[in-house]
Amino acid sequence: MAVQTDCSKREQIRVLYFANCNNYHTRKWAAFFAGRGWDVHVASLEEPNKNSVGEINGVTVHWLFNSGNRLGSDLQKLGYLSTFGEARRLIESLNPDIVHAHYASSYGTVCAATCRRPFYLSVWGSDVYDFPRKGPLQRLLLKNALSKASWVMSTSAAMAEETRKYTDKDIYITPFGVDMALFNPSKRVPHDGLLVGTVKALEEKYGISALLEACAFVHDRRPDLGLKVRIAGTGAREAELRNQARRLGMDGYLEWLGFIPQEQAAREWASFDIALVPSKSESFGVSAVEAQASGTPLVISDVPGLMEACDGGNTALVVSRDDSSALAGAIERLADCPALRKSIAKRGLDYVRSVYEIGDCFETIEKIYAAHLE
Repeated sequence: MAVQTDCSKREQIRVLYFANCNNYHTRKWAAFFAGRGWDVHVASLEEPNKNSVGEINGVTVHWLFNSGNRLGSDLQKLGYLSTFGEARRLIESLNPDIVHAHYASSYGTVCAATCRRPFYLSVWGSDVYDFPRKGPLQRLLLKNALSKASWVMSTSAAMAEETRKYTDKDIYITPFGVDMALFNPSKRVPHDGLLVGTVKALEEKYGISALLEACAFVHDRRPDLGLKVRIAGTGAREAELRNQARRLGMDGYLEWLGFIPQEQAAREWASFDIALVPSKSESFGVSAVEAQASGTPLVISDVPGLMEACDGGNTALVVSRDDSSALAGAIERLADCPALRKSIAKRGLDYVRSVYEIGDCFETIEKIYAAHLE
């Protein structure tokens, strides 16, 4: 199926993304193709803020007003249905060469209802892992979005398998990729003691509770290590996790960094002596990829998305999910063996450089686009 365009009448390729304009991954997509000289437009249900992709030269943001996007329940969030008319008018007025929706349960639904031309749909994670399990309406919306899309993309093979429960379409594997000019070993900041930590949202599925338990155990059993812990991120479980840390007596060696920008995240990953990503669920291990790109030895849980991001577990120590004792053992093993830390870090860096470098990942996507353009 080829995309019908009036491309010959304009010099630039025009792409319209339906995506959160404030999301870091949306920024990477928009920045890459704007850098290619494309005319990039982003239709967003979220109101642009200081992190909006509209700050990038060559990118225009169109806010599809959504009175429900700040509300809690899924039914309330369906307020985006009221934006269908605006979305349809935007597609008609821009007449883009490429339409691409990111996140099936919201932007995919908008495109499925309004786009009268072939469009791409990228699944991101909770839209296929969590959303369809909430009820028959959610399942129907996901299946409809996937059925209406001409081409489907997934950031990981693991998530593609989950997506195939709702569609029989072929699925392109298109990892987010990592900017190795930003995430690299040169960003390391020297420090005393053994520094471990993570940069993750403080949500149940990311295993932060097990991380706290493991670190408290190591600190108490191995005072010789001089353990220090840093955790960057915010989320729904922040208050609960802070209370847990206080109960574990971690105040003297644990630092909560809150939300940090990507530049600081790069310094944190590179500065950790051991990076910890013990998620209970993960569609694709972006954090694991960033840690490996930073040259940091890594401990992950055995969830498919993380295993895939770490070459099947060959570039990290792997522990069972939600197993704080195993996680503590992995920390101690790496702490006691500098040669193992160095070996794992090198394997991870080499693997990410060969598979997940951002330019290579987007060039693959560009070739997919080109194959469907007339």
